[in-house]
Amino acid sequence: MKNALSSFVRTGISVLAATGALAVVLGSSAKAAEGVDPALKAKVPEAYRNGLIGVYDPQYPPTYYIDDSGKMVGLSIDFQRIIAAKLGIPSQEEQAKFAAIIPGILGGRYHTSFFHDTKERREKMDFVDFHRTGAVVMVAKGNPQKLDLNDLCGHKVGVASGAQQHLELMPKLQEACKSQGRPAIEMFAFSGLNEGALAVKSGRIEAWLGDAPSVAYVIKQTKGTFEKTPTAVLSGLSGFAFKKGDPMALLVRDALAAMLKDGTYQRVLDEWQMSDVGVDKPMLNGE
Repeated sequence: MKNALSSFVRTGISVLAATGALAVVLGSSAKAAEGVDPALKAKVPEAYRNGLIGVYDPQYPPTYYIDDSGKMVGLSIDFQRIIAAKLGIPSQEEQAKFAAIIPGILGGRYHTSFFHDTKERREKMDFVDFHRTGAVVMVAKGNPQKLDLNDLCGHKVGVASGAQQHLELMPKLQEACKSQGRPAIEMFAFSGLNEGALAVKSGRIEAWLGDAPSVAYVIKQTKGTFEKTPTAVLSGLSGFAFKKGDPMALLVRDALAAMLKDGTYQRVLDEWQMSDVGVDKPMLNGE
């Protein structure tokens, strides 16, 4: 597995792709879709008749990543394809760095992406939430510095540039350090989890503060390399983000509701070993 991790970091693809553990999953969930839903198809806006364009930074397994054949796959990719199938329109997935995704959606280059729902992002975007998420701290196996979420003051900690942990959680942790009279966290911003995992492994940083599902999956696939610290923040929601006011958001919510009803929703989560992050119903902006 050590070689798998090295390949994962060196080539910029996920460790899952390096092991090939779930390469066969791609498309299996799409086959589980119940076909076109005529009632939903009739409501598709004219601007979407040529397809639904999703954009992703593919280095966050199992949500989206590049597999060993060079294809972009993942939990959100399967969901997008099944939703598009229910709506009777094509599904198109493109790649971009995370920092360029929101501007790309707001500018009309892309239709949607999948990431953490925050109050600040809702000012310009509508979220179709269908996935619980949060943040955890990843450290080297054995946690040599005995770190935890609320004990990072004075330590070197990595985050993904522009991610929720960078923009929201880290400032709160820094403020806590300041109020306690402790040294500030030495923060390092990386392009994503791939670089962060290498930095933890090499000792450049002592911990990675990241998305709970992606971190958990990397830990599982790199047995003996990393572990999570005890405390986590698991109260957030993630989903497909659309430009504020885009009527497609409501339609995607209804398509997800249909997936819950026919069992496709749970089958996708089960295939990606993510059944514990499911919701009882899809929500629009958390409601």
